[in-house]
Order: sequence, then C-alpha cells, then structure tokens
Amino acid sequence: MNFIEHIVEPSRLLLTWQSSDEKHRVRYVVAELKRVNGEISLRYLTNHPDFQSAKKHGFKLYPAFIEETKVYDLGILDTFMRRLPPKSRGDYIQYLEGLRLKPDVQLSDFGLLGYSSAKLPSDGFSFIHPFDNVDGSFEFLLEVAGYSYYVAPDEDVTLGAEATFKIEKELDRQEDVIKIYVSNKQVGYVTRALIPAVKDWLIQGRINNARVEKKNGSPNQPTLYLYLSIAEKK
Repeated sequence: MNFIEHIVEPSRLLLTWQSSDEKHRVRYVVAELKRVNGEISLRYLTNHPDFQSAKKHGFKLYPAFIEETKVYDLGILDTFMRRLPPKSRGDYIQYLEGLRLKPDVQLSDFGLLGYSSAKLPSDGFSFIHPFDNVDGSFEFLLEVAGYSYYVAPDEDVTLGAEATFKIEKELDRQEDVIKIYVSNKQVGYVTRALIPAVKDWLIQGRINNARVEKKNGSPNQPTLYLYLSIAEKK
C-alpha cells in the first residue's frame, strides 16, 4: 500500500456530473468551487461547453443549489461534506487508508472533498482536485476512466503493475485524450478534467511513477486506481 506523502491543499475544486445512461458515460465539469481566504464559493460554469452538453443529457443542477446563475457562498462545505462518512465512525481510519491518506493526515475538509472525490452511487456527482500550478512534488490516486469498458470481467490487472500514458487527438471533437495502458493493453483513459494537468506532467517528464494501486467496485462496474508520483518542477 502506497500512502500519499505530500498533500496539496486545493484553491479550487471541479464539480463533475455523469449520466446514469450506460450508453453515455462522459463526465462533465459543471461547476467550480473556489476557496479564497478561507471562504468558499460555488458557481455553475454555464458558459462552458461541458455544462451545455450535460444539460442535453439530463443534468438538472445539484439539488441544494438550484439557481443556475447565482454565485453561492453559504452552506457549501456543510452540504458537500454530507457525502463523506463522519469522522466519528469507528472505521474512519480504514476509510482514509482506502484513499491512501495516513490517519494523522493534515488536510482540510475542502481538501478531503478533492482527494476523496465524494462520489455516491445514488447520483452522478463527484469532485476533482485539478492540482493547479503545483511546482513541488506530490502524489495522488488517479481513477482510470472507462476501465469497465476496456477490461473484460474475467481479465485481471495486477496490483503494482506499471502504467503508461499516450496523448492522442480525438478526431471527432478535435481535442486531446490521454489513454492509459497496463502491460501494453489499454485499460482506460485520464478523465477529461485532468487532461491539461497530466499532459503538462508528461511533456515536462514529471511523472516519476504510475502504478496500479487498487481495484474495487462491483463485477459489473469495476474501478481501477493508479498511484501517481509527480516530481518537482524543474
């Protein structure tokens, strides 16, 4: 088990949404949470193509924040922390370990939303820590997007196996995608919201280590996570 040794406190988080339609599983960035001087605000990215595409596929806004054009600045952290288990739970240390966070980790609740993704099976929302402008070294878990579509149920991906990345241009939408390979077989790709960061790390040669860290989920919906170690920017 590899623990995250260097924590990056986020200044912003991306709220994403994914349709429950099995034929359309794109994860769209629909809102942004910003933290400035300890104050947190939320606004929907109404002018972003992702927001418009999400609405076409059934996106209805987050239930607690139903005004599309409003900038929210009250009750945001309390609302989203309900998506995480309470710290008073007896198995909370095991929960942190599942995120590869140490029991004594120094991390704000805002940061925990980013490192945990706060994903629930009951809706399509989750958070992404964008790791904006981080010059120092750090580590994090990267969920392999589309894993269940690339790996058959009877196939196995070995824990600890090295992962590699390949940047390609997606002709349909004329945008970059980053494919993920393990043992020379594609197992998925980098989620769209993290493509700019991962592309920069690849170009700069900052990815020290990328290995299969854990597998979970159900047989019909398996998930795969990589442990990424990012080097200091030179």
